[in-house]
Amino acid sequence: MASGGPAGARQKMIDSAIVLFRERGVAATSMRDIVDHGGAPRGSIYHHFPGGKQQLALEATEFAGDFIASLLDALAAEAPEAAVDKFVGYWRSALTEKEFQDGCPVASAAVSGTETPEARAAAGRAFGRWEDILARALTERGVPAARAGSLATLVIAAVEGALIMARAQRSDEPLRAVATELRGLL
Repeated sequence: MASGGPAGARQKMIDSAIVLFRERGVAATSMRDIVDHGGAPRGSIYHHFPGGKQQLALEATEFAGDFIASLLDALAAEAPEAAVDKFVGYWRSALTEKEFQDGCPVASAAVSGTETPEARAAAGRAFGRWEDILARALTERGVPAARAGSLATLVIAAVEGALIMARAQRSDEPLRAVATELRGLL
């Protein structure tokens, strides 16, 4: 949660952007929406983000990417199948708590239009980092590096795809199915 003061106000805007990107996507979220959601004074957003929406989308994507990387880092100490269960469990909780209106803010940036190319690039870097974390954890458990890399890509792609399907179907069944198959594979 953001604290008071200029740094806190700035972080609150990033947090609001992440929430709205998860719900609406990057393209469908305006700067005004972010200001209204966070309760910030109108002029303050351009004070903190002189690059406008492009800068805010980039920073929000990087922040969200770092958050998930931290989650994966923490889970990497566990057995791969337990880590997948907890990772999928995190997303199942996020979706069901918000009645399937939530998604991954990094994925939202990845599919954003030409308006925010830096955020799209940040999404690509975040996905790569997540893959690296999982591949390293698998390699440490004896999986050959090439195989670990492709398995890590499969895990991220499967979970992100299941998130989209779950949201569209308003059911956590795609996430459950992916978790079951990944557990068996890992």
